[in-house]
Amino acid sequence: MMAPMTVIYDPTKPERNRPAPLPDAEASARLAALADQARADMALIGHNHDWVPAPADGAYNVLVLGAGQAGLGSAFALSRHRIGAVKVIEGGPAHEVGCWTRYARMHTLRSPKNMKGIELDIPSLHTERWFEAKYGREAWDATDLVPREDWNEYLTWYRDVTGADVDFNTTITAVHKPDASGYFTVVATRDGERVEYRARRVIFSLGLKGGGGTFLPPLVENLPEHLRFHTEDDIDFDSLAGKRVLVLGGGASGFDNASTALEAGAATVEMHVRRSDIPRQNSLRWMEFPGMQEHFYDLTDEQKWEFSLFNGGLPQPPTQASVWRAFCHGNFSMLTDTRWADATVRVTDGVEEVVVTDDKGVEHVGDVVISATGYAVDLGLRPELEEFLDDIALWSDEFEPAVGHGMGLCPYLGDGFQFQAKDAASDEAREYIPRLVHLSTGARASHGVAGNQLSGIFAGLTRVAQRIATDITKENWPTFFREFRAFEHIEIAEAGPHREGEAWYPDGPRY
Repeated sequence: MMAPMTVIYDPTKPERNRPAPLPDAEASARLAALADQARADMALIGHNHDWVPAPADGAYNVLVLGAGQAGLGSAFALSRHRIGAVKVIEGGPAHEVGCWTRYARMHTLRSPKNMKGIELDIPSLHTERWFEAKYGREAWDATDLVPREDWNEYLTWYRDVTGADVDFNTTITAVHKPDASGYFTVVATRDGERVEYRARRVIFSLGLKGGGGTFLPPLVENLPEHLRFHTEDDIDFDSLAGKRVLVLGGGASGFDNASTALEAGAATVEMHVRRSDIPRQNSLRWMEFPGMQEHFYDLTDEQKWEFSLFNGGLPQPPTQASVWRAFCHGNFSMLTDTRWADATVRVTDGVEEVVVTDDKGVEHVGDVVISATGYAVDLGLRPELEEFLDDIALWSDEFEPAVGHGMGLCPYLGDGFQFQAKDAASDEAREYIPRLVHLSTGARASHGVAGNQLSGIFAGLTRVAQRIATDITKENWPTFFREFRAFEHIEIAEAGPHREGEAWYPDGPRY
């Protein structure tokens, strides 16, 4: 009997491993129809009463900083509560949504394709429906992980269909404390001009850097800037053609950037991993259930801290395809159980090169270093939070075991990702600090996997919108109650029989 055929994935020949996409004209028509369906669904199961008092002239109820998946999802989640006057501010252009066409250099997302996400309660907004409309059902069935640039395109479609009000190419420079009327002032620049916004609430959805910034080990940071990069930097990979590249770190971004350099023509790429092996286990897959995503916050501080300490030592691995992508290049090598002890610049005949000495005394020479070393949580690095730092409670302020630990710098957030005021804060600060929402990496100690990343974004968006809707209700309750007391709606015009010419009414239990 003939053995069954085995199909081996070849990352260099993806066309051999996937169904053919639909013709462009058909895909465009299907996407337009899906957009119409999504809008109809939103109207069908949406609220129909404008209940939130209009903000002051020219101001907003909520200002969302960042138009990536978390920012757009926040605006949509608020709209599902019929909270209007929501503005989203984005530093990049309209064709870029978040990191996906900038520093994200993987071929696919890493999150399971069938997770609940930014579609919230509207199935026709789900990635699956978009992918089916564009490429066909067979393509979706054959795809384990959504391709990165398709995700970016999906997000632009989602942004348009959900009606997000976004100002692009607008860079935030400062957020100021509320004025006498209770509105924060957000200062930004656009095309070299200063612009200002006023808002009752601000959501900070600024991506992986939103909790602080990129992290570079000191010995890398001390290298000249033109010889070292962080994986989030805007790297000109074409300039690395013919260069020897040293990659520090064997996590997901390390492999993605190594492969991108190799595909751009790097002479060699040498990856240095301090562990004895690359990360293989993905702890995120365990976390993707409602108890962990939507209810982690409800655990005690002791439970949350214990989990975060353990989980913080578990690196997220690359995907299998990312590893194959790098190792299919003969000029890629990976060294494990190696740590950098020193990094210097050597000039030979006017040519600079980086000399790295590892903990075994071995020298490694390259032309450039790419540091895949992640991000630091430190709100002090965020210029937009400068005026509020003294009043924002951190875990180290609220939980004694967090004192002196790096994770103690995470903000101690409320149930809707809102900042909490320190015990010593003024009464004024206690009122406005919770109107600032941190939907970014610093939320991990308080909310675990829920937040801005796809493995828990449904839970994060749901909590943010629910808390804001609750707070708006409480703030306006005196007005609501006063309006109710004055409310009149005559349900019965007369007590008597139905007359000829009056509106039809059901005279039986079926139509």
